[in-house]
Amino acid sequence: MNKLESKKAFSDKTILLLCILNLLFLLYYLMLAFYSRFHFDDLHFLWRAKEMSLSDFVSYFYQTWSGRFVSYLKVALYSDLILSLNEHRFIPIISWLFGVGICWYIAKSIFTDLPKIVLLNIVFIFYNLYVLTNIDFAIFNWLCALDYYLLAPILMLTIHLLNKKEESKIQWLILIFLFLIIGGGQEAFTPIALATLFVNGMCYLNKYQFKLPTAIADKRLKRIIIGIIVILTCFIIVIIAPGNYNRIKSTEFVTPPNISTYILGYIGALSQLYYQLAFYLPYYCVLAILFLKLGFTAFEKYLGFDISYSKIIIYSFIIYIIYVLLSLFPSVYLWSGFGVQRNYTPIVFFTMFFICFHAYLIGYFKSNSLNLKLLNSILNYGLILLICIMAFNLYFDTTSAKAYAKTVDDRLELLKRLNKEGVTGTVEVNPIAIPYTTDPKYLLYKLIGRKVNPRPVLYYISDVEPIPNDYSFHYRRLYGFNFDIKLK
Repeated sequence: MNKLESKKAFSDKTILLLCILNLLFLLYYLMLAFYSRFHFDDLHFLWRAKEMSLSDFVSYFYQTWSGRFVSYLKVALYSDLILSLNEHRFIPIISWLFGVGICWYIAKSIFTDLPKIVLLNIVFIFYNLYVLTNIDFAIFNWLCALDYYLLAPILMLTIHLLNKKEESKIQWLILIFLFLIIGGGQEAFTPIALATLFVNGMCYLNKYQFKLPTAIADKRLKRIIIGIIVILTCFIIVIIAPGNYNRIKSTEFVTPPNISTYILGYIGALSQLYYQLAFYLPYYCVLAILFLKLGFTAFEKYLGFDISYSKIIIYSFIIYIIYVLLSLFPSVYLWSGFGVQRNYTPIVFFTMFFICFHAYLIGYFKSNSLNLKLLNSILNYGLILLICIMAFNLYFDTTSAKAYAKTVDDRLELLKRLNKEGVTGTVEVNPIAIPYTTDPKYLLYKLIGRKVNPRPVLYYISDVEPIPNDYSFHYRRLYGFNFDIKLK
């Protein structure tokens, strides 16, 4: 099948619907970034960056909070950039572009004969749904946490570059950069990356029948070994940090005392994970149909290996189950259960990838039993539904985000004026408007009249309290106020 035939497999109507949908996503994320404001931790990092050198900043958090020295270096750099530009709203968009760019770079090297307009829209809708359906959607605009969205794409890019037959200096520079991010950025994800590289290396050893001199001559295996060494070294630096042990003493963490508690923690975390994802099944079904259709029209070389359909299913399910269980361990160990939602961001990515991969396989291996005309109709109606949902989100969430941003800006303007007037002591302020949104779970529970139905929000919310708190302290330090702040 050539590019023209491949394009015909996706009708002009489907391509137009994909373009409209992705445009709405782009407008939605631009709107959210525009109305985003600093969260509690953002304020803390900013005033520390304002008053500390780069090395002191990294050292302080390494000693007192956690060992993620690469993450803190990154935070210090963009905090300095924010302070110098007096602007922060471009950062979530850059993060989004970076994630899309990684997925595009990998996809175009696999689907070489798919028209760029089709492939680009498929990449966009995958990444856009990944952001939207994340269990902890609010971190997309939380400056110090939005990198959670990039962990899975960065690992995939690393694997892709490690396994390229050719080698270049630019490739090595990128790989070293990626090794440092993976090893020193997020300790809960690093073991997953190390396990992935280890399995990748074992595949090459098996290919050469475990003859080490022959295997080590393969540049790909050399890169993998170097990657493991660099990542493991960074990981050791992370886990020995004094800040880890200071923080783990917090009452926030509850380690399981025995095996039965571990098992119950895993059961709770697994059930909560798929309970949350189940509400987005209609979204994933549309994405799956898109990939099923892609598999229906695919070349054999897209798969890249000669293996039976049944074996692919078995192996992929085993790999996915092992990955999920390993990924859940940090949450179960630290919280005896589900833990914080942002830790599940990479799992959402790989779950979506798993769904799309199997949809692709069905389309590829079962093409004779599929009705292409029916698939086209279902896909187009699904895209129309998603367009309606995103138009709804864009309209109503703009109002919510704008109201939130206005209350934050009005408060800051008032406090700056009072500070200029020489006010001291404690100043009372009105609460910040909560940027409510809706999601499938909230709408369903509202429809059936469930009493306990917390409403989701667009941004992480932190605020002052009736007595001056840490938020008030960070706010005061960042803006140089001569007074404390509390709620009326």
